[in-house]
Amino acid sequence: MQNQRQSIINRGTKIISQSLHHLFEPIEFAPIPDLLNPQPAFQRKMFIQKALDDHLLVYLQLMPKTAAGQPVEVRGYLKSLGQDRYLVQSKNLSYFFDFDQLRYIAHPLS
Repeated sequence: MQNQRQSIINRGTKIISQSLHHLFEPIEFAPIPDLLNPQPAFQRKMFIQKALDDHLLVYLQLMPKTAAGQPVEVRGYLKSLGQDRYLVQSKNLSYFFDFDQLRYIAHPLS
């Protein structure tokens, strides 16, 4: 009777550990993007104006306001909010940023 009870407990423990094993696997975070060389201000302003006029899809690398944050890479369409403030809209994300947060802007590769 003792062996049968231990066998049931061992099987139950094994089934539970196998079904919950995925909860204890390490979480993989998205890699931190490499910092691109910052573009000169005149080049960023010129490309922003072209993207706004022609409604172009753009790739941006944005720096956070504080040193605690990580750079953000986003692709989307720009809208001007005036006073060197912009909105970039992707499929389901929107980013508000100031001109001084913009590190790099280009056409996306794909």
